[in-house]
Amino acid sequence: MPENRSESIKTARLSKNIWLKHTLGKIGDVGVAAIQIESLARELKVTKGSFYWHFKDRDSLLSETLKYWYNSATIAIGLAGKRDFNAPRDRLRYFFTLALNKGPDVPGGPIEQALREWARVSDIAAETTKRVDQDRMSLIAEAYIELGQSKNRARQTAAMALAHLIGLNILMPSKKSQHQSEDKNAFMELFIPDYFKDYIINL
Repeated sequence: MPENRSESIKTARLSKNIWLKHTLGKIGDVGVAAIQIESLARELKVTKGSFYWHFKDRDSLLSETLKYWYNSATIAIGLAGKRDFNAPRDRLRYFFTLALNKGPDVPGGPIEQALREWARVSDIAAETTKRVDQDRMSLIAEAYIELGQSKNRARQTAAMALAHLIGLNILMPSKKSQHQSEDKNAFMELFIPDYFKDYIINL
C-alpha cells in the first residue's frame, strides 16, 4: 500500500517541465486565451492539485511557460551550437536545420505565431519574443562575423535569415512536399556560403 500511495502522489504532481511543455504545445494548438487549468489537468490525467503544487495561478503558469519557451527556443540551442560546432558554417547549418524542421516550436511555427499574437496585448510576452528574436539574431550574426563579415553586415544578414526562416515556416504547410524541400535547399544555399560545395565534399 505505501508504495502505491507514493506512486500515486508522484503521478498526481508530475514535474513542472511536463506542465510547461504540455502548456506550450497547447498554446500552439488553441492560442493563449483558450488555456484553462481544468482542461490541461484533464489532458495530463491529474487533478488540479498537481497544478497548484507548481504554480500559484494561471498567470504564473503562462509566465513560466514563456521562460520555458525562451530557454528551449534560444538558450539551449545556442549553447548546443557553440558546444558541438566550432566551424561557423557548421553552426549555421545546425541552427537553420533545426529551424526548418516540421516541429510546432520552430521560428514562425504554430507556437510562436500564438505567442506573437499574445504579445500584442501582453507586455511580458512582447518582451520575451523580443529577447528571443534578439538572441537568435546574435547567435546567427556571430557566425557570420567569424566568416569575415563586418558587425553591421552580419547583423543585417542575420536579420534577413531570421525573417526568411519565419516566413518559410508560415508558408510551408501550404506547399507541396517537393517544394518544401526545394525551398529549404534554396534557403541554405542563400545563407550558408558554399553550402552545396560542402555537401558534395562530405558525400
